[in-house]
Amino acid sequence: MENESAVARRSRRRPGENRARLLSAGILEFGRLGYRGASTTAIAAIAEVPQPHVYTNFRTKQELFLGCVDRAASALQGGASAEDPEALARLVLQAVAALGEGTLRPELEPLLTRLQESLGGAAFDALLVRGARSLLS
Repeated sequence: MENESAVARRSRRRPGENRARLLSAGILEFGRLGYRGASTTAIAAIAEVPQPHVYTNFRTKQELFLGCVDRAASALQGGASAEDPEALARLVLQAVAALGEGTLRPELEPLLTRLQESLGGAAFDALLVRGARSLLS
């Protein structure tokens, strides 16, 4: 008979896999609830990663949020991405809203400005509208 604890234990993940899972989960959760509304506990649960691993991979919630925005911007600028386009749009909308957070603005504003310049003003605006519609539905 197989040892039950060995069955319940998950296999080891590849290096960087927890970080990637946290970023994907963060895109979903920050996109849904915004910077202030999202919790690292919920993000860890969505990612199926133990809570302490959040802070092993990211020093702060702010660093995780900025990492998610950076990943979303890269995906939207043509990088290969497995992320849901609606989730990316919601996160960008939430990132624009988070510009009011004094501690986030210095790092967030250049990320969003580069994305806006890369996509063009009309496409960036359409992305924000898509994010808003996604939140409302």
